[in-house]
Amino acid sequence: MQSLVNKIFTILFLVFATAFAQAAPWGTVHGYKFNDLNGNGIDNGEPRLGGITISIQGNGVQMSDITDAMGRYDFANLPFQEYIVCEVLGINSPWTPTTPQCVEIELTPKDSSDMVIFGNKRKPEEDKGCTRTQGFWGSSPQGQALVKAFFPPPSTLALGGHGYTAVQLDSILDAPVGGNAIINLAHQLIAAKLNLLNGASSAPILATINSADAAIGALIIPPIAGGAVVSPASPLGMTMTSLASDLDKYNKGEAGVPHCN
Repeated sequence: MQSLVNKIFTILFLVFATAFAQAAPWGTVHGYKFNDLNGNGIDNGEPRLGGITISIQGNGVQMSDITDAMGRYDFANLPFQEYIVCEVLGINSPWTPTTPQCVEIELTPKDSSDMVIFGNKRKPEEDKGCTRTQGFWGSSPQGQALVKAFFPPPSTLALGGHGYTAVQLDSILDAPVGGNAIINLAHQLIAAKLNLLNGASSAPILATINSADAAIGALIIPPIAGGAVVSPASPLGMTMTSLASDLDKYNKGEAGVPHCN
């Protein structure tokens, strides 16, 4: 009789444990980074890359992990929802992506675990410590992915007296100048600050960046609600245009820091 009771208890335990496991409201995302020696975006048993930051963002979730000596990373106890998983790789890193730098995934009770693999190859020597223009930061998939990785919610980039999220930065970079001097300046200032964030030398441009922030001051940059309109012909507009020109030269590699190949 006792043996029968034990068997029934064991069966019930397994049934409830299985049901609980199936109903558990969390999932996992894991993967690794590899040294894509031939640059084909496929892992052919190539070496792994450690010491690289991987980030994951979702509704109410913002985490990062650093790949270990075997290139592995892992995120656990994740609610079922959509996520974006990115490798945080600055343009002045010695590595360049051979796979998408950000990947969108969805964890569900049916698919509670996902693997995302990132591949990198070595950059040419001339591509280290270089600058990019606002077109790269605002239009290219790599530039947009970097901005999202650098400024996950609620972090912001300061322009003048206000901070702007990654989404707002993207909308500003997308906005046509249209004769508005503050948009022209904002395009170049965003690019210059992002170049510095990636490790480009600040020596030739730091004073200009400080002057640009002072010129913007408390003004809000369009197309953000309440954005200012500054005529290029006004005294402030002429100052902004001159500063934008100097920043543009830096971003193009014409001010002592090379432009990326």
